[in-house]
Amino acid sequence: MIYCPKCKSEIDDDSRFCDQCGSEIFYCSQCRRPGKGLRCTACGAPNVKYDDLEAMDLHMEEKTHVTRRESAMASALGVTHRSGIPNLFLVNDSLQIRLAGVDGALLGRRTGIYRDVLAQCRYISGTHAQLSFTMQTGWTITDRGSSNGTFVNGQKLRANEPARLHSNDRLILANVEFRVEIK
Repeated sequence: MIYCPKCKSEIDDDSRFCDQCGSEIFYCSQCRRPGKGLRCTACGAPNVKYDDLEAMDLHMEEKTHVTRRESAMASALGVTHRSGIPNLFLVNDSLQIRLAGVDGALLGRRTGIYRDVLAQCRYISGTHAQLSFTMQTGWTITDRGSSNGTFVNGQKLRANEPARLHSNDRLILANVEFRVEIK
């Protein structure tokens, strides 16, 4: 849940308009926080309409050349999308979830290539976190201003600050725990 920047009423975190005052809700293009005005007061990035935010997420997915089908195949086969990148898997055995990591992929109930799998997890934000890979740092996860937090080995991450992932780390998105596997 978020608060309308105009009337401060509590509304769904993916709202396009406030259901109390009718104001259009704008979101930061970087940290995904709701706000009013042209720029985010938290990070200074431009504020955009929710539909534009979704379009940016789709563009990011196209940029990585990954479709949902390719992601499912990668999960089943353990294949990386760029040569030289170690395989990353986020595993939750009790929910029978195994996500194959993709550089730049968003994790959320409503955005990113994993949205169909994470839609069942009500406490994970619409846009919760993002996976990244660089040769210097390896795999990292960055909280994207989620409502219920991202935790690595019990440490809560600050929004928009990447944290390095290692094999056997405990990653928690809101209330859903994953075991990190890097091969």
